[in-house]
Amino acid sequence: MHTRLGPFLSLVSPDKLSLITILELMRLQGSGGVSEGMKTARALLTIGKAVESEHKAEMCRRNNIAIPTTTSRASESGYFTKSGYKGLYARRVAARKYMEDSEEWAAAWTQLLRVKVGGFLVDALMDVANVVRSTVIKQTGEVV
Repeated sequence: MHTRLGPFLSLVSPDKLSLITILELMRLQGSGGVSEGMKTARALLTIGKAVESEHKAEMCRRNNIAIPTTTSRASESGYFTKSGYKGLYARRVAARKYMEDSEEWAAAWTQLLRVKVGGFLVDALMDVANVVRSTVIKQTGEVV
Protein backbone atom coordinates (compact mmCIF):
# COMPACT_ATOMS: atom_id res chain seq x y z
CA MET A 1 0.00 0.00 0.00
CA HIS A 2 2.80 2.43 0.87
CA THR A 3 4.54 2.12 -2.50
CA ARG A 4 1.35 2.82 -4.44
CA LEU A 5 0.63 5.93 -2.37
CA GLY A 6 4.23 7.17 -2.37
CA PRO A 7 3.90 9.44 -5.41
CA PHE A 8 0.78 11.07 -3.98
CA LEU A 9 2.18 11.46 -0.48
CA SER A 10 5.36 13.05 -1.83
CA LEU A 11 3.39 15.84 -3.52
CA VAL A 12 3.05 17.73 -0.23
CA SER A 13 5.72 18.14 2.46
CA PRO A 14 5.52 15.86 5.52
CA ASP A 15 4.99 18.87 7.80
CA LYS A 16 1.96 19.95 5.80
CA LEU A 17 0.62 16.40 5.61
CA SER A 18 0.69 16.08 9.38
CA LEU A 19 -0.84 19.50 9.88
CA ILE A 20 -3.62 18.82 7.38
CA THR A 21 -4.40 15.49 9.05
CA ILE A 22 -4.59 16.94 12.55
CA LEU A 23 -6.57 20.05 11.58
CA GLU A 24 -9.09 18.13 9.48
CA LEU A 25 -9.70 15.60 12.25
CA MET A 26 -10.18 18.40 14.78
CA ARG A 27 -12.54 20.26 12.45
CA LEU A 28 -14.61 17.16 11.74
CA GLN A 29 -14.85 16.04 15.36
CA GLY A 30 -17.93 18.11 16.12
CA SER A 31 -19.41 18.56 12.65
CA GLY A 32 -20.50 15.06 11.64
CA GLY A 33 -23.86 14.97 13.35
CA VAL A 34 -22.78 11.76 15.05
CA SER A 35 -22.86 11.88 18.82
CA GLU A 36 -19.49 11.33 20.44
CA GLY A 37 -17.44 11.54 17.24
CA MET A 38 -17.46 11.39 13.47
CA LYS A 39 -17.90 8.91 10.65
CA THR A 40 -14.56 7.40 9.70
CA ALA A 41 -15.22 7.22 5.96
CA ARG A 42 -16.10 10.92 5.86
CA ALA A 43 -12.96 11.80 7.81
CA LEU A 44 -10.65 9.80 5.54
CA LEU A 45 -12.23 11.23 2.41
CA THR A 46 -12.02 14.78 3.73
CA ILE A 47 -8.35 14.43 4.64
CA GLY A 48 -7.52 13.00 1.20
CA LYS A 49 -9.38 15.84 -0.50
CA ALA A 50 -7.56 18.39 1.65
CA VAL A 51 -4.19 16.93 0.60
CA GLU A 52 -5.25 17.03 -3.05
CA SER A 53 -6.39 20.66 -2.71
CA GLU A 54 -3.16 21.67 -0.98
CA HIS A 55 -1.09 20.16 -3.77
CA LYS A 56 -3.14 21.92 -6.43
CA ALA A 57 -2.88 25.22 -4.55
CA GLU A 58 0.91 24.83 -4.38
CA MET A 59 1.05 24.19 -8.12
CA CYS A 60 -1.01 27.32 -8.75
CA ARG A 61 1.34 29.38 -6.56
CA ARG A 62 4.40 28.03 -8.40
CA ASN A 63 2.89 29.02 -11.75
CA ASN A 64 1.61 32.44 -10.59
CA ILE A 65 -2.01 31.47 -11.12
CA ALA A 66 -4.54 33.08 -8.82
CA ILE A 67 -6.31 30.57 -6.60
CA PRO A 68 -10.09 30.98 -6.94
CA THR A 69 -12.00 31.88 -3.79
CA THR A 70 -15.42 30.48 -4.75
CA THR A 71 -16.53 27.13 -6.12
CA SER A 72 -18.73 26.52 -9.10
CA ARG A 73 -21.63 24.19 -8.31
CA ALA A 74 -21.46 22.75 -11.80
CA SER A 75 -17.81 21.80 -11.40
CA GLU A 76 -17.29 18.35 -9.90
CA SER A 77 -13.65 19.07 -9.10
CA GLY A 78 -14.29 22.10 -6.88
CA TYR A 79 -12.16 25.15 -7.57
CA PHE A 80 -10.34 23.65 -10.53
CA THR A 81 -12.36 23.53 -13.74
CA LYS A 82 -11.44 21.79 -16.99
CA SER A 83 -10.66 25.12 -18.66
CA GLY A 84 -8.48 26.03 -15.70
CA TYR A 85 -6.58 22.77 -16.11
CA LYS A 86 -6.07 23.43 -19.82
CA GLY A 87 -4.70 26.90 -19.10
CA LEU A 88 -2.41 25.57 -16.40
CA TYR A 89 -1.18 22.82 -18.68
CA ALA A 90 -0.36 25.34 -21.41
CA ARG A 91 1.63 27.45 -18.94
CA ARG A 92 3.51 24.41 -17.68
CA VAL A 93 4.51 23.34 -21.18
CA ALA A 94 5.70 26.85 -21.99
CA ALA A 95 7.73 27.10 -18.79
CA ARG A 96 9.42 23.68 -19.29
CA LYS A 97 10.59 23.59 -15.72
CA TYR A 98 8.61 20.82 -14.09
CA MET A 99 8.50 17.03 -14.17
CA GLU A 100 8.26 14.86 -17.26
CA ASP A 101 4.79 13.70 -16.22
CA SER A 102 3.48 17.26 -16.01
CA GLU A 103 -0.14 16.40 -16.72
CA GLU A 104 -0.31 13.80 -13.94
CA TRP A 105 -0.78 16.29 -11.11
CA ALA A 106 -3.80 17.96 -12.73
CA ALA A 107 -5.98 14.87 -12.96
CA ALA A 108 -8.78 14.71 -10.40
CA TRP A 109 -8.16 12.11 -7.71
CA THR A 110 -10.67 9.30 -7.32
CA GLN A 111 -12.65 8.85 -4.13
CA LEU A 112 -10.80 5.60 -3.49
CA LEU A 113 -7.42 7.33 -3.79
CA ARG A 114 -8.54 10.10 -1.42
CA VAL A 115 -9.70 7.53 1.14
CA LYS A 116 -6.42 5.58 0.85
CA VAL A 117 -4.33 8.72 1.35
CA GLY A 118 -6.52 9.80 4.27
CA GLY A 119 -6.39 6.32 5.78
CA PHE A 120 -2.62 6.17 5.57
CA LEU A 121 -2.25 9.58 7.20
CA VAL A 122 -4.70 8.83 10.03
CA ASP A 123 -2.99 5.49 10.64
CA ALA A 124 0.41 7.20 10.82
CA LEU A 125 -1.00 9.81 13.20
CA MET A 126 -2.46 7.13 15.46
CA ASP A 127 0.92 5.35 15.56
CA VAL A 128 2.68 8.41 16.98
CA ALA A 129 -0.11 10.19 18.85
CA ASN A 130 0.12 10.26 22.63
CA VAL A 131 -2.68 11.56 24.79
CA VAL A 132 -1.84 12.13 28.43
CA ARG A 133 -4.81 12.20 30.76
CA SER A 134 -4.93 12.51 34.49
CA THR A 135 -7.63 12.15 37.08
CA VAL A 136 -7.89 12.62 40.81
CA ILE A 137 -8.96 9.70 42.98
CA LYS A 138 -11.68 11.20 45.17
CA GLN A 139 -10.99 9.01 48.20
CA THR A 140 -7.24 9.70 48.40
CA GLY A 141 -6.80 12.94 46.46
CA GLU A 142 -4.02 11.23 44.46
CA VAL A 143 -3.46 12.30 40.85
CA VAL A 144 -3.22 9.34 38.51
